[in-house]
Amino acid sequence: MDAHGVKPVPHLSFQTGRQTVLDETDALLLRRVSETGSISIAARRMGISYRNAWGRIKKLEASYGARIIETKVGGTAGGSAKLTPQGMALFKEFRHMRKYLFNAMDDTESAGNVRYKLSARNIVPVKVVGMDRGDITSSIKMESDSPVVFTSIISNEAVDDLDLKKGDRVLAIIKSTEVMVAKSDVKGAPPKRGVRRTRPSSL
Repeated sequence: MDAHGVKPVPHLSFQTGRQTVLDETDALLLRRVSETGSISIAARRMGISYRNAWGRIKKLEASYGARIIETKVGGTAGGSAKLTPQGMALFKEFRHMRKYLFNAMDDTESAGNVRYKLSARNIVPVKVVGMDRGDITSSIKMESDSPVVFTSIISNEAVDDLDLKKGDRVLAIIKSTEVMVAKSDVKGAPPKRGVRRTRPSSL
């Protein structure tokens, strides 16, 4: 970041020729549908209209040439929606590429970089006391010696990369909009490289 506050903001999209097939808004919509099982609830959580969400899905399916979301209408429980195997594969590939993109950005923002400094008072040694793993993301509950319980929503890939399990001693890095999780390979060593951070609208 320079003196004027200018910094790069990466934006990822999948394209065929000059046509955008999947952008970050579409990918977030797929995630919300997978989490909620509903297009209408997913749209509401994203702050867009149902018509906008449905239009994005239809455009995505037409561009991709495959069905992305399977819907079920009616019944006592109402309608439902879920990603098809093709939709889940596309979403995971987008996440995979996005991980590499943000890892490159995080390299310039890591705690060891002189351009990014973490306040020690915002780093709390904690113990993992609970894990709730979903299809895409996991909810990690951590408890400090105080005791205070923190919850961080991170990707399943991050859980696997950090090899997190109940009982692990980790670091909760608190920011105004997120809780990051860091884990050392050995006691007293710097946090494991490639730590994932939760983002307000991360995929």
